[in-house]
Amino acid sequence: MTRILSLNLGGYGDRHGPWSARRPLVAAMLAEQRPDLVALQAVARDPASEGGSDQASQLARDVGGYEVVWRPAAADADGRELGLALLSRAPALAVHVRPLTRRRDADDPFDRVLLHGVFPWPRDPLHVLCAHLSWTEAQARDNVGEVLAYLAAVPGPRLLLGDFNQTPTSDALARLLDAGLVDAWAARRPDLPGHTFYERGALRRRIDYLLLDRHLASRLCDVSLVLDGPGERRASDHAGLLARLASGDERPDVMESTDQGFRQPAPR
Repeated sequence: MTRILSLNLGGYGDRHGPWSARRPLVAAMLAEQRPDLVALQAVARDPASEGGSDQASQLARDVGGYEVVWRPAAADADGRELGLALLSRAPALAVHVRPLTRRRDADDPFDRVLLHGVFPWPRDPLHVLCAHLSWTEAQARDNVGEVLAYLAAVPGPRLLLGDFNQTPTSDALARLLDAGLVDAWAARRPDLPGHTFYERGALRRRIDYLLLDRHLASRLCDVSLVLDGPGERRASDHAGLLARLASGDERPDVMESTDQGFRQPAPR
């Protein structure tokens, strides 16, 4: 079984408390859930903090047993950076970074990238693409087009996950699903809202996703939220998404259908 987690760390923002208070909450969750692969968004690095170590590397030291890939997307004049990271139990076979274009007239000041890690997996390598898309519709639409063009050249099995900053009814998500990707939450928990973003003390919007190609979708066993408890004392302003995929010769709990849902488990 392969356990894959996606979480927006919220950088060094202190809306839900300082990183010194939030960091042990994230580390405790990682130690409890033991994901094999972790995709992190809004991962900060400050030259004046923690010896210049990025937040993903700090968590890897806290928990132990993880390899770290961190790549910056945006930088301030004082050297502070914000980017994406992948934590993995096994070293990456390859790492690629695809810069995404930014509309200068859009209400979004951040440069963004697509982080692509290739990891050992039974039979064929697993391609994990981590994204943190814009909250502006036009910018997200541009970047989804770039992501889809990049994905077209990536062999399977592959998954795209992260903070897309777009709701399930958005044009951006529709284009990703129309391209054949399967929304893990909609596939396994279609009757639950799956909200992942905190506003006014509660989860109110679903903007974080784990999308699978059809091969991986047939191996999806479960998906759930983590760090989703109520209240203002939070590890992040996002809840995390955790999926379990059958790997190797394991038998998946579900069978693939032709839409965003799945049939009942096959008789054993």
